[in-house]
Amino acid sequence: MEKIEYFPRKKFFEEVQELVATFYSTGDYLTNQSSLYSSMLSDSKIKDDFYYPLLMMSVLSSINGILKLSKSIILNMNNMSIRRKVSSIEEFKGEIDIEEYIKRNFIEKASPKEYPSIISISTFQVPEYQLTLWILKHCESIYHSIFLNLGQGYGISVFDKSHQNCEQLHRLSSLIQKKYGVSYSKRESYYSLKKKVVYRYKNRKLLSRNFIDLINYYERVLKLKGINMDSPEVLEIIDHSESFDDRLFEIWLIKESVKLISQRCSILHENIQYIPLFKARKNNTYSVALNAKDYRIEILFQNRKGFMPKEKLKWYYNNDGNIEEIGAIPDLVFLKYDTNNILNKIVLVDAKNRTWTFANDMQKIKNEIVQQVYIQDNFEDIFREEYYSMLIAHNIEKHQSRKYNHKDHPHYEINVISLDLKESNMYTSLKKYAYDLCSYLGV
Repeated sequence: MEKIEYFPRKKFFEEVQELVATFYSTGDYLTNQSSLYSSMLSDSKIKDDFYYPLLMMSVLSSINGILKLSKSIILNMNNMSIRRKVSSIEEFKGEIDIEEYIKRNFIEKASPKEYPSIISISTFQVPEYQLTLWILKHCESIYHSIFLNLGQGYGISVFDKSHQNCEQLHRLSSLIQKKYGVSYSKRESYYSLKKKVVYRYKNRKLLSRNFIDLINYYERVLKLKGINMDSPEVLEIIDHSESFDDRLFEIWLIKESVKLISQRCSILHENIQYIPLFKARKNNTYSVALNAKDYRIEILFQNRKGFMPKEKLKWYYNNDGNIEEIGAIPDLVFLKYDTNNILNKIVLVDAKNRTWTFANDMQKIKNEIVQQVYIQDNFEDIFREEYYSMLIAHNIEKHQSRKYNHKDHPHYEINVISLDLKESNMYTSLKKYAYDLCSYLGV
């Protein structure tokens, strides 16, 4: 049976949704630490078949609410009467500000004489309308970044619907700017405007709760929440992005590995530390650390640059005069440290989102094993006397595993495992994988 027919995408996504949401963004941009805002939106040159489908699904889950609330807000816009201080040098208007009058004219000796006063004006330029405009413009920007990275997708219903939504966002933002004169300065950020709106809400100065609901919808988009994996639109997006399931399988295997190791080794939940995947990759550190009494296990995920630098690669092939290095590094690296912080065990785990059975896929498996041999040869100074690598694929027939050993090195082992993803057998199959992983780590 083909992978597409049985791969439990919905189950995997629901189990690791919180971890998935940290893959590109820490969520720090919703706080005053706006300098830490880092998502794929900040680099239009990078194209990614995992983040942008997720972002599109997330927008899809909230856009109707954003559009509905925005239309309601614009339909019911009321000008506000506010009191503002002005300095008139031509004619007096409003209530005179006596203290400012004395200060400017008798202390600071202003010339010509000023008549500071307090006037009442009518305006739409208030924080809640400014924030509405900000959200409309940035939702439109998100759509443009999606189209830039995934293509225009004309003829695909979910993309056609997204183009229509993008046009609606543009019309609404233009209306609120041109008809009502709403704008915000370049110094304003989402956080600064949100802070003002929340303050006015707490002090009962907002006309309705629509603005708070709009904030919640927008933040659901940014945090990749509320995605409905059952919707036909989501399936269209995933079908358009071939590698989406590959990344999902990798992140799911991280979560399952942590769960299985902690169960086998009696590591308490409070002794497990998750780092947002985005931050772990950016800072070249572990994504998860499991702290036991006598050791610590760290899991690296797509951040091997410091641990396995590309400069050390030995194998290459000549591609039209250009040297192309050979030596792909598995996405997961398990490191075990002792109490003196000395690294004493390394296990590589390569998550292969493939349907593998030894009866039908042996040639494909052998090619992957050769890649693992390249890794050991490229980084022999790291692995020294031990080399443990695991290739993890799947099927729905039965759990299968086979170990490949080096004739001259008894502690060189490449372990090929095909997990049984049939719901009734999955847990047992994962326990067998965990047994081998923990044996290699010596725990």
